[in-house]
Amino acid sequence: MSSELVAVGRLTLREARESPCMSCATAPCCTHVPLHTFQIRSLRDLDHAIYLLNFERIVLGLSPTGDWSVYYKFPCRFLDRGDAGNYLCSIHGTPLQPQICVNYSPYSCWYKRALTPTVSGEFLTIDRRRMEAVVDRLVFDDDRNIVETPDWEALISLLGAMPLDPDFDPPPEVDPVFERWLEQSAVGVAATPRPQRRGYQDFADPCGGCAAYCCKTLVFPHGRPVSRRNVDYLQFLLGFPGIEIGVNDGDWQILVRSRCRHLSADNRCGVYGQPERPSLCRYFDATSCSYLVQFGQSRPRGFLRVRLEQFFWMVESMRFDDDGALIELSTTERMREIVEQRWLEAVEAADDGAAEDAAPASME
Repeated sequence: MSSELVAVGRLTLREARESPCMSCATAPCCTHVPLHTFQIRSLRDLDHAIYLLNFERIVLGLSPTGDWSVYYKFPCRFLDRGDAGNYLCSIHGTPLQPQICVNYSPYSCWYKRALTPTVSGEFLTIDRRRMEAVVDRLVFDDDRNIVETPDWEALISLLGAMPLDPDFDPPPEVDPVFERWLEQSAVGVAATPRPQRRGYQDFADPCGGCAAYCCKTLVFPHGRPVSRRNVDYLQFLLGFPGIEIGVNDGDWQILVRSRCRHLSADNRCGVYGQPERPSLCRYFDATSCSYLVQFGQSRPRGFLRVRLEQFFWMVESMRFDDDGALIELSTTERMREIVEQRWLEAVEAADDGAAEDAAPASME
């Protein structure tokens, strides 16, 4: 199916000036978040792409130039279905709307052209089913490098007969570790617990008793912000449930809370020991696992997880020059102190308000 076969509308000037958003039935710009770009040139690259597709709310994209991208497919929390059936932004025109959304022109919208329910000649969305069809047509050399792939027109024809699932995967699960941090902050806990003293043999089975944080979280690199524009983009990302920002004194990270489809209810791998288990999992060095520290501890030293609810507190200490360049950025621990203090104040204010509402009116 080629994009050339799609019927082209005929609009008057008045109709053309109407915002294309009003006739958009899928709102792809508010349901697909670009996370990362990469290339697939070898079995190792392909294995990583298949690994990503095992996770809920993740789809891949492929351009005619061979560039691959990772997308988080889930509606923005501020996206509402309007009375006319089209999607509307519930914070449109308010100070809460990120500037990246305010300044995005719908008249040149790439999302609406490329991320279509059917196949677009400009971009191909790849889900698990489509990936299975693609990999069956790849050829490798002895070094496991890819030497033959279907051409672009062949891919369009192949995937055009495989419509995408229009539904969304379930929303992200409740994270008990993150909730425990908020509970600790609400009662004024400010000290990081001292690490336990463990013996050498205590690490013989590093995965024993673990809640499989590596199977419930995807981590994508993201540089430290250097401008107001960078920070605004982080605010945009955090509008999507399941996305967090990982903050440390080095490079920052985009965190996606998503569950691998092969993970059982008792945190066991359903394809352990089977050929389809990704090599990334098979050869993962659990003795140096950072997931257990960063996502298994409520207050990991030197690492802070931020959601939209904490974002505006975190940025309180940031300072910018007249051109919007970031010139002051607190340490991770200082930002944690600010967030915890503001959370404690918010909880106390809410408790005080509840007490006032419950108090009987004084008699005159």
